[in-house]
Amino acid sequence: MKAHRLALAALAVFVLGLCGVAQARTVKISEFRLPDSRLDALRSDWVDGLLTRYPQGSWAPMRQELTNRDLRLMGLPPKRVLASHRYRTPTAVYPSGKMVKLAAGKRSKQGGSRTPAADQPGLVTFAGTGFFGIRPGAWLLLINGDSVGWCSMAHVYGSPGAYQISTAGHCGKVGDTATVIGAVGNRTVNGVPVPVLLDFGKFSKSTGDAGIGKDWALISVLPQYQSLVTPTMAFWGGPRGMFTSTGEIVSVNLLGKQPTVGVNPNPTLVQQILHYGHGAGIGAGGTPRSGTSITWRPNYFTFFGAITPGDSGSGSNTLGGDGVGDEREAAGINTHIYVDPSLKTGVGMMAGTRATLVTAPLADGQLLPYPAPTPVPLP
Repeated sequence: MKAHRLALAALAVFVLGLCGVAQARTVKISEFRLPDSRLDALRSDWVDGLLTRYPQGSWAPMRQELTNRDLRLMGLPPKRVLASHRYRTPTAVYPSGKMVKLAAGKRSKQGGSRTPAADQPGLVTFAGTGFFGIRPGAWLLLINGDSVGWCSMAHVYGSPGAYQISTAGHCGKVGDTATVIGAVGNRTVNGVPVPVLLDFGKFSKSTGDAGIGKDWALISVLPQYQSLVTPTMAFWGGPRGMFTSTGEIVSVNLLGKQPTVGVNPNPTLVQQILHYGHGAGIGAGGTPRSGTSITWRPNYFTFFGAITPGDSGSGSNTLGGDGVGDEREAAGINTHIYVDPSLKTGVGMMAGTRATLVTAPLADGQLLPYPAPTPVPLP
């Protein structure tokens, strides 16, 4: 955990003209982290709601729908307040509903009100050695209509300047706005970091909640935030190409009523799953985790490991690959969790959609993870 804390990212927003004086001010933004007690409460709420809606022995989508109580635990205002605003530039959001754009405008020559932030030249740059940005594993908020959802991001697709990022289809529908969340440095209110929200794109493709192996979406990143995209998964690195092998290490068909057990001798199927997401209680703030693969079907995969609500839509890579020398190949998008008492421990069985089903070209990351992309101008 110490190494991970040292790996937290900082985003610096440089602004001019504060208080009518031409000067620069630096606001550091890091990954959003909550106290353990609040994370435990969020996970407990989610599990209780899940067990009410889904019978044990079934599969449930992992998106976390946030109530006003949940938002209060996160230091955010109620849904009606969040939904009444959009966050086209980085915006600090306080529990009282106060909104502060982090690109301040210049005071006019006549001494009147400030000009809009969009007219103010500024710079967004990354500092430190951490993992902030629009990348595999980043924390995704879905503020659309009267709903506020919590998911994570998966793999990057496309090419520089035309990047998209994948997530679960049940996280949003076509046209929905996608929002990334960070925190204002070490500033807190009632022991909770002050959140920073940024609308970075819209869902361009989505299957909706189509079920296991059919559940994926693509978010098109806005042109002004393309340079904030990092294809490399935080901490683990990759992906480098697609994992395409199929079969079962231990054949247990949990999707049917009569499980069958068998062993597949294909050694490439015995893969350790590497993933990075923002699940409540074990992942919020970003946590690298791994799991043990079980099944590789043409359209879905399953593994056992640390997984929990909020991880929905995060990406998984394989430790090895289809052949000798292959590393960190894209496995797929984590979408569903198996409902049983282990949910309360944060460990369970997960099913996801294979990355090969996403109808876009995968953007390869680097094997060695790096902190963040280069500076970009604020819109």
